[in-house]
Amino acid sequence: MYNIINFVISFGAIQGLIIGVFLLIKGCKLKEDFFYLALILIGFAAILGRVLIIGIFENQSGFFINLNFILLISPAFYFYAKESSRDTKSHLKFNYLHYLPFLIINFGYLLFNVSLKNSIDYQTHQINIIKVNDGFSIIYFSIYLYLTYKIIREHKSSYTKAVYQLLNQLTFIFFGFFVIWLIYIFVEWIYFYYTMELTFYYPMMVILAVILYYLSLQVILKKQILFDFQGVTKRKTFILEETDSKKILDTLTLFMEEKKPFLDSDISLITLADSVGVNPKTLSFVINEHMHKNFNHYINDWRVEEVKKRLDDKAYDHFKMLSIAFDCGFNSKSTFNLAFKKATGLSPSEYRNR
Repeated sequence: MYNIINFVISFGAIQGLIIGVFLLIKGCKLKEDFFYLALILIGFAAILGRVLIIGIFENQSGFFINLNFILLISPAFYFYAKESSRDTKSHLKFNYLHYLPFLIINFGYLLFNVSLKNSIDYQTHQINIIKVNDGFSIIYFSIYLYLTYKIIREHKSSYTKAVYQLLNQLTFIFFGFFVIWLIYIFVEWIYFYYTMELTFYYPMMVILAVILYYLSLQVILKKQILFDFQGVTKRKTFILEETDSKKILDTLTLFMEEKKPFLDSDISLITLADSVGVNPKTLSFVINEHMHKNFNHYINDWRVEEVKKRLDDKAYDHFKMLSIAFDCGFNSKSTFNLAFKKATGLSPSEYRNR
């Protein structure tokens, strides 16, 4: 029975690791959001692998017991949600500070294991470390799970259908994993005082292996998760003469300057394309090719410029910042702050008080 369970866990870990490494290499090369999806898969695969190593090298596996991959997975989920959104995407800039706890805690545990392994108080120190490790991990995981849920809900319309479905599935999976994990920590602390047999963890590891099977399958089957890039559309994928493309851009720019359609918070690619007299796909191609932006970023940049004009006008000194933002077409405070910061390098209040 245990051989079958070990096989399920082993295959899940290997599959998650292979898919994760593939995405990691692809993400590093193309600087796309699935770089963080790779860290999620690798992190879960590492948790499974850790259990297998402890089971195989039971008497020599002290170092592996407290390696903490929760601190890798938690920020990875948040940044996958953030980078997948057209509103908050920032062309992958690895956020090292969010991964410092992962590096510091695991490196600290390595030093502890090397320096105190032969100490008579080693077991006592190890239990204390486990308590601190678990407590910190629970808080860390909870914070990032909340932040991730919040950003998904606030920017629901900015995700592609495939990515939004995957994010919802991941949220459900992460919450379920969190609940099961809490139960195990509570039981081990109250009833076993950190002496629980490894076999008691098998049900949780099997569930985690199934999660890895499912996520890997989603990545393989839903090709748009891998290939639905939100960057610049290549000319070879859409035929439009260069001169025609520039004419459409000139027409669009003139229309944006004179009619200011971006002031309408409900503006869409379809309505703008209809106003300019072109096909929506054509307009999207022109914006991507010449402005190197997607539609949402393009519209928000026009809105930011309008906000800046009003902030520089003394007639608007008595207007509240959010009132100006909403008048200029923004319908979310968080979207406004992110767009303004990205365009100017300053927060709206910093710009106003400069």
